[in-house]
Amino acid sequence: MSAAPAVRAEPPAYFQPPATNPGATAAKEALQELVHELRQPLSAIEAIAYYVEMTLPPELLQARQHMHRLQELVVQAESALAGAASAIRKPAASAAKAAGAS
Repeated sequence: MSAAPAVRAEPPAYFQPPATNPGATAAKEALQELVHELRQPLSAIEAIAYYVEMTLPPELLQARQHMHRLQELVVQAESALAGAASAIRKPAASAAKAAGAS
């Protein structure tokens, strides 16, 4: 008996995953760049507010409170940026897992 010839069955083209959307990739890269560019000035603002707060005389309580509030706002902004950066990375991570499972 001869072995049956190997049949190579490929799914039709309409079952193939769509190509990466270049517009979506450009938007993702722009958001990543924005997150990166905003982190540096936020860090500088936080450092300056900390320095001013520490160097203000104790009797300038209201000014010290404003500097402390500014530091809190920077922490909130950094948290929002971290969330955005995480959301940007999640689709790529899930796509990599799907590719590894195939």
